[in-house]
Amino acid sequence: MPATLPGPAAVIGRIPLLLVPGPGGNLITHLVQSLLRVLGAGITALMLATVIGIVMAQHRSAEWAISPWLPLAMTIPTLVVVLVTMVLFQFSEAAVITATVLVTTPYATVTVWEGARTVDSDILAVAATYDVNSWAILREIYIPAIAPAVLGSARYLASMVWKVVVLAETFGMSVGMGAVFRFWYGQGDLEAVLAALFVFVFVMIGIQASITQAKERLLIWQR
Repeated sequence: MPATLPGPAAVIGRIPLLLVPGPGGNLITHLVQSLLRVLGAGITALMLATVIGIVMAQHRSAEWAISPWLPLAMTIPTLVVVLVTMVLFQFSEAAVITATVLVTTPYATVTVWEGARTVDSDILAVAATYDVNSWAILREIYIPAIAPAVLGSARYLASMVWKVVVLAETFGMSVGMGAVFRFWYGQGDLEAVLAALFVFVFVMIGIQASITQAKERLLIWQR
């Protein structure tokens, strides 16, 4: 392992060599696999957080039952969750998704819950007076109200999910960016590690920027 970090020019110049089949595999193949895991885990976590957050806002008993556990869930070290989940699910695809969802869902739940609590109680009272069904209340009142919070959670999850996915891949997957980092680190090639990291971070920043633009357009539309 080199004693000094490689320069930016050397790191960027290494990227084309990683994009073709070689000792560490094709970086594009690993990147696509990681992105699919990020997408699957992110959507699952966001859906769970949205459901839990709305239920907590609608039902005081659910809030009392769930809210004390959220801080606890957020304080459990990510490394512990990943290791335990990977062992329980035998280092499978499901293990990566499950570990990521377990780590990230509590954070998104808090955001959605806070957004759902801002729904005007007078509007809900009027809906109850006219016997509006629960699905209509969810569709016409809650979803528009929490849309900015959901997009905010999506942006946060995009920055958090990929870190957990890569960590899980590092411990036991043969394909994925985590496997790339593990391979080149084992070879003592820090230049390749940083080059692969640069590509992955660049892609994730693009995804986050897209989510931010979608949130801004939604806020402008709501005004």
